[in-house]
Amino acid sequence: MTTAAPLKPQKRVIASQVEPRIVDRRRTVELVARRKRHRIQIASGLVILLVAAVVGLALSPLFAVQKVTILGRNGIEEAALVSGSGISMGDHLVAVDLAAARDALMDMPWVASAHVERKWPHTVVFNITEQKPAALLQSADSLVLVSSTGRILQSEPEAAPGQLLLKLDGAILLARNESTGPSSLPADQGLVGKTVSSDVSQAVGVLERMPDSLRSEVAGARLSKAGALSLELTDGTQVLFGPPEDISAKLLAVESVLNQVVRECMKTLDVREPTRAAVSRGPGCVGISPPSSSTKKTSQSGSQSGSQTGSQSGSQSGSQTGSQSGSQTGSSEGSSSGRN
Repeated sequence: MTTAAPLKPQKRVIASQVEPRIVDRRRTVELVARRKRHRIQIASGLVILLVAAVVGLALSPLFAVQKVTILGRNGIEEAALVSGSGISMGDHLVAVDLAAARDALMDMPWVASAHVERKWPHTVVFNITEQKPAALLQSADSLVLVSSTGRILQSEPEAAPGQLLLKLDGAILLARNESTGPSSLPADQGLVGKTVSSDVSQAVGVLERMPDSLRSEVAGARLSKAGALSLELTDGTQVLFGPPEDISAKLLAVESVLNQVVRECMKTLDVREPTRAAVSRGPGCVGISPPSSSTKKTSQSGSQSGSQTGSQSGSQSGSQTGSQSGSQTGSSEGSSSGRN
C-alpha cells in the first residue's frame, strides 16, 4: 500500500505595487499641509507681536492721562471732581476704569448724574449734571441744604436772608436710615450725601412745585410729626396745607384766594380741602370782605331795588312806564351803591 506524502504549505507572496502618480499625490498633500502649518504659525506670531506692540504703545507715556475735561460743571470745584473720580494724571488711558469713575462721581452729594469717556490720545471727559438746591431743612441741631431730588447736599451754619426754611418737628427723622447712636462726625456732617425720609421728601416736593409768584411770598414752612405741612407768608399769614397730597389743587387754591381776597388782617388760609378754602382774620377786621363778594353784593342790591321800584311804578303808571322806571332806578341805585 502506497502512502501519499504530506503536502508542503505553499508560501503566498503578495506583491504590492503603487503607481508613481499616487506617490506623487501623497507627497504633494503633505507638502501643502506643512506649508499651511507654517503660515498659521507665522500669522500667530505676527498677531502676538502686534498685540504686544499695541499694549506697549497704549501703556507708554504717550497715552497717559494728561487732561480732564469737565462739561456741565457750575458750582462744584474742578479739583474736587477730579480727585473724587479716582483718576490721577499719568494714569494709562487704556487702563482707566470708566464705570468705577462714574460711580465715584455719583457718590458725591452735588452730582445728580455723570458720564465718563476716553478721548484719545490723553484726555478723559466728564459730563455731569449738578443737583439743584430746593430748601433749607432744620431738624433739632441739624441745618442742611436739600436738593430737589431729596439729597442732602451740605450743612449750613445759618439760614441766609431770603432762603426758604423748612422746619421739622423733633420726632421726624431727617434722613433714611438715620443713625441715632454716637458718631465721630457732627450730626449734620454725618447726614451729607444721604437721602431724606419719604415724609420730608414729599414736603420738599411741595416747595419745589410752587410757582415763582407764590414761592416769593413764602417766608418759611413747617412739617408736623403727623405729616401736615403749613406755610408762613411774608405778611405773617399762616397757610394750613395739610398732608402733601392733592398738591396741584391746593397750590391753585392758595394762589386763587390770595389774588382775590383783601389781604389786610388775614390770619389763616385753610386749603386742606382745596375746593372749600377758608380765610380767617384777626380782631377788628370783620367788616373786610373780598372784592369779588363786594361786587356781587352791589349787583344784587341794584337788581333787587330796581325790581321793587319797577313793580311799584308799573302798578301806578302802566307796564311800560314801570318797566323803564324800574330799569333806570335799579341801574342808578346799583351804581350809587357800588360807589359807596
